[in-house]
Amino acid sequence: MKTHGTSVPSNTSNCGYPIGYNILLKSGKYKLKCSCICICFLLLLFSNIHAKHIDSNYADVTSWDFDEENSEDFSIVTFLTEIFTPKIVTDIKYIRQYIIDERFQILRDRYGDIRALDAIYLKSLKIADHNMARALFLSLMAVLEHRNVDVKMPVFSFLRVPLTFEKDSIFTARVKHLPTHIYSDSPAALEGDRDKLQHFFGSAYLSYVSEAPEFTRIAGNLIELGEETIIVGGSEDPRDKRANRQGERFGEDLLIVTNLLPSDYLTFRYEDRK
Repeated sequence: MKTHGTSVPSNTSNCGYPIGYNILLKSGKYKLKCSCICICFLLLLFSNIHAKHIDSNYADVTSWDFDEENSEDFSIVTFLTEIFTPKIVTDIKYIRQYIIDERFQILRDRYGDIRALDAIYLKSLKIADHNMARALFLSLMAVLEHRNVDVKMPVFSFLRVPLTFEKDSIFTARVKHLPTHIYSDSPAALEGDRDKLQHFFGSAYLSYVSEAPEFTRIAGNLIELGEETIIVGGSEDPRDKRANRQGERFGEDLLIVTNLLPSDYLTFRYEDRK
């Protein structure tokens, strides 16, 4: 073959490379492609095995009474912190970690939000060594879904009052795991009736410690009436009142019968109790 008067050896390609080199080049590209495919396949296989391994770890989770897995090594700082931290603060941390735990979410998906609500109270009861008042307070702290409350002020526009000092990531994870659909008429939206949990346990706590349900009812009504005036973005909500009355009745009855559950009162109609 001749090109512009220059002959090209028969054992070379049009590009001027030896034919054997082109074969090796194509073979290398083929091997590289095969290697990429194998790597992708192995990564996919490993991810599936890892996912199945995680699922298998929780496949036998049937009890709500689980404890936090603590794999941390001994630390003198942690030891001293636990000694000097008030027990109520430690207990609040425990019940919130219980809700954040992935096992809580798995059981919630499996058995429903009403069972999850009972589980929060029962776990609080265990953490509180069956001190009823303390358990109700821990339950309230566990279900708080507002990070701050903005109170209207006459001079300033508003005063921001913090309700929790959790880290943003922990607060978000906990609120995400809270029960949302606890009533037959709970809104279909993602947040559902999540805000009613704090109304229920707040009223239950006041009713129990005061041993005066009427006081709790008056306080709840005043809060609802003044919420629109005092709280930024607040409004009077009859569904809040229902949760208040149900919690009030729950706390009152716990003074007499100690083995009651929140779910026993979610169908209680406060209009029937004047």
